[in-house]
Amino acid sequence: MPNVAARLLEPRIAVLFVLALTLWRATTLTFDETELWVDEVQYWLWGQHLDWGYFSKPPLIAFWLRAITDLAGSDSQFWIRISGAFLHAATAGLIGLSAARLYDRQVGAVAAILYAGLPMVTVGSWLFSTDTLLLPCFALAFYAYLRLTERASFAWALTMGAALGLAFLAKYAVIYFLLSLVLATLLIPAARITWRDAGVAACAMAVIAAPNIWWNIANGGTTLKHVAQDNAQVDASGLNPAGAIEFIGSQFAVFGPLTFAVFLLTLWLLFRRKAPAHSGLLLIFSLTTVLLMTVQGLRAEANANWAVTAYVAGTILVAAVLVRRTGWLLATVLVNLGLALLLPLLYMQAETLRLPNGRLVAERYIGMEDLSEAIRSAAEAEGLNSIVAVRRGVLADLFHRFDGTDLVIHAPDPGGPPHNFYEQVFPLPADTVGDVLYAATGPAPCDAATSVSTYTAADGLYRNQTYTFWRTPAACLRP
Repeated sequence: MPNVAARLLEPRIAVLFVLALTLWRATTLTFDETELWVDEVQYWLWGQHLDWGYFSKPPLIAFWLRAITDLAGSDSQFWIRISGAFLHAATAGLIGLSAARLYDRQVGAVAAILYAGLPMVTVGSWLFSTDTLLLPCFALAFYAYLRLTERASFAWALTMGAALGLAFLAKYAVIYFLLSLVLATLLIPAARITWRDAGVAACAMAVIAAPNIWWNIANGGTTLKHVAQDNAQVDASGLNPAGAIEFIGSQFAVFGPLTFAVFLLTLWLLFRRKAPAHSGLLLIFSLTTVLLMTVQGLRAEANANWAVTAYVAGTILVAAVLVRRTGWLLATVLVNLGLALLLPLLYMQAETLRLPNGRLVAERYIGMEDLSEAIRSAAEAEGLNSIVAVRRGVLADLFHRFDGTDLVIHAPDPGGPPHNFYEQVFPLPADTVGDVLYAATGPAPCDAATSVSTYTAADGLYRNQTYTFWRTPAACLRP
């Protein structure tokens, strides 16, 4: 076994490991039995209505999925998800290059292997999200920044700024990079870059980010309000210790049980002054984000994936510790690899694999199609082509599944500020006349609505939920 661990220090083995794992993930997607998740479908729909911003996120993911599906000539689940595995492989390569730059090629090899096997990467290579686009941009910006700490370079400054601009268009979490950069500049003299390079990077980032900033200004700060109010919950009061504990606990699942344990161990090593070189810089770029999200969990709520950018630098930090402890290294890689191989087996059997209580293991990602088809059948039986649904997940699947048909899908008019993308862009028009099919749980939307059928899901996301389909005059759905 020591020989196996030693092989993990070889750059050639790291390249083969990343490529093999990427091929495994891409291949297993062809046998994926799950359905597109609500966010994935929403990002695809954004791509059909290209703009410089959207209700809950900036626009890069919309442009990316539009390009992928147009090139493929298909908007199937496979093509919406497939690029994730390759984007994470590119991120692993960039992290490996950064680690080699800070330390040596052995640490670079270990960092690339560790990142490729992380649980968050395994999930991100299956479900396509804004994090999957954010991370390679973040990693490229970090590598360019390291080059700039070595010597001034217009080209690397431009690269850093462009990468940060694209990261901004992927997700506003790029702010953690900027905050870490400021802290590193203040605390570590060797981490400072020239004023000229900083100016070039800032200008490049501003030029790329400008269209989304302008879109927010023109649309009343829609995305920024969503991030501040719905995500950050800036109006929250009081403390929630359980939320902070839950967030820290979730990082063992995001970063890997042993990987995150070693990350925490590094804090102790730093306190004992036995941490690897460059630990200060890497801790600033990783621990800052983790601490911020822990505070967010303490004051309101923090989702498990909100700290993923911390693990660009965090992976390098862990690699620098493990490269001298090959037994730990092998155990960490094997645990993460086991999870990386297990997840695809779960989603490849999503329609049959069940828990002891009889529920599907992948219940959250099954059942949307059945509900959508039941809604279409009810509409056709009533001779209606206009459908109004309330839930964001139901609307998402309807738009994707019946794209190109004569069905017209709407959300109810909120009668005020929209609560989601569908209410913002696809509310039922005020001048709609006649009847529509209204699909929802709960009571009739008005006295004039007539129940035409019901649907109760036996399995999947809507398990044991009963949807009633109402023939409803459009007028009674207006605010």
